[in-house]
Amino acid sequence: MHVRILAAAGALVLAAGCGSTVEQTTTLHGTAPGAGQPSGGAGLTAPSGGAIAPGGASPGAGALTGAAVSSAPGGASAGTGAGGAGGSYGGAAASGASGRNGPGVTATTINVGVTYCTSCAAADQAVGAAGAAPSYDYRNVFDAVANYANAHGGFAGRKLQPIYYNQNVAQPAQQTSEAECATWTQDHKVFALFASQNTDDIVRTCAEKAGAISVGAESAEIGPTFTKYPHYVDLGGVGLDQLAGITVRGLARARYFTGKFGLVTWDDPAYHYAVSHGYYPALHAVGVKVLQTAYITVPADANSLADSNASVSSAVTKFRAMGIDHVIVQDGAAGVFGGGGLTLEWMNQAKSQHYYPRYGQNFENVPGWSIYPSDEMNNAIAVDQNDLDRSRDADWHINSTREHCYQIEASAGYPVKQDNINDELAAASACDLVFMFQRLMKTMSLITADAFMAGVNGLGTSYPSSEVYGTKFAPSLHGGGGMVRTEEYFASCQCLHYLTAPYYAD
Repeated sequence: MHVRILAAAGALVLAAGCGSTVEQTTTLHGTAPGAGQPSGGAGLTAPSGGAIAPGGASPGAGALTGAAVSSAPGGASAGTGAGGAGGSYGGAAASGASGRNGPGVTATTINVGVTYCTSCAAADQAVGAAGAAPSYDYRNVFDAVANYANAHGGFAGRKLQPIYYNQNVAQPAQQTSEAECATWTQDHKVFALFASQNTDDIVRTCAEKAGAISVGAESAEIGPTFTKYPHYVDLGGVGLDQLAGITVRGLARARYFTGKFGLVTWDDPAYHYAVSHGYYPALHAVGVKVLQTAYITVPADANSLADSNASVSSAVTKFRAMGIDHVIVQDGAAGVFGGGGLTLEWMNQAKSQHYYPRYGQNFENVPGWSIYPSDEMNNAIAVDQNDLDRSRDADWHINSTREHCYQIEASAGYPVKQDNINDELAAASACDLVFMFQRLMKTMSLITADAFMAGVNGLGTSYPSSEVYGTKFAPSLHGGGGMVRTEEYFASCQCLHYLTAPYYAD
């Protein structure tokens, strides 16, 4: 069946998950409407076979108020207290062994750290992704669903209290993550760090040291990440190495692999690991030879986007000269990008060089997104997990969890515009965070990081998501995505043709 692309499911181009300089001013925010490190050039290398070194109801009475930590442009000082960069991994044991609730938990509230971004819209426009700009301030979107949950069951007799932090995309990701950590563990105490796409090792280490949990949203993680950080969970994503296998097997079933094949991804340790421990073994298993692999310079901040673009241009030239006609661009969060950025840069550069390979994709590419050149994307095959609007329910069933989520937002005055990818993603991710949190609170006698993860371990496939087709959790599986369906994009109708129903890939 063909469905018209209204808004492709995917992620922010410019990540909304970090912070900048923390000023000593804290304001209350209500619900009124308003407002990885680069490591060289393209790094074109052929695989050598071995491991690669890392190179519908109203929100209820009363408006929720969250502390909005004000941020100013400029360099933030590095986190010097608990949770700053460095130190041993694993951190202190979660509170609970002593019979106490975790950090940020009072008799009446549970504090959680939440990011938003007032500089992302302009940055998206600067990289040619103006269509990615959201309609609303994320604080309003998150408050809407938190208000609803507070008025409908609450959180173990308490209310959820967001402590907001404003991202500045002009600042290096490492520096802002350190400042973000200090805000949530020194200036304020929180039980959970909701850091969106920029949940990096600094944030995860910060949470472990503080006895808190960290929650990602399709972040750049690998299998060992979940082992290293036992109190980290990604509600809708999977490890990049696991995603590689899911992608390759799905593309192979769709008979995608013909001709000459090339692989592109970020020049970042997590993506190197995904190539050596995910893509190469999976491709070998289906008999596919990788003619060339390109590692693209990560833009550490908005000012270094030109370096990334030059790296892409060089790689496109190389691939075209080699006659590579099938390409996987493994996108995802990296540096200033939250997702979709590498695909956008690559497709724009490829079109400018009259290079039109057939793409193999997964959800990190934001398949079918209208900001990509449609002729460049024509006949792309994707193994996709996102279910952000009704067009994605074709030949399946309506996602009632998502529809309820969108009704909550509409009733609060923030209707989700289904021709705007970030409106959909913001609403769906906020609902998934809040309602999973609410569900797990019911299982805890003490609210601790250990108790929370025990609840995650017991979810199995029972948690319905607003964002993805299905979730799956277990003691050894803290990346909850993994239910996918295969689809093909047609430029003639700017639509996706679904080749399979949703299925659990692993």
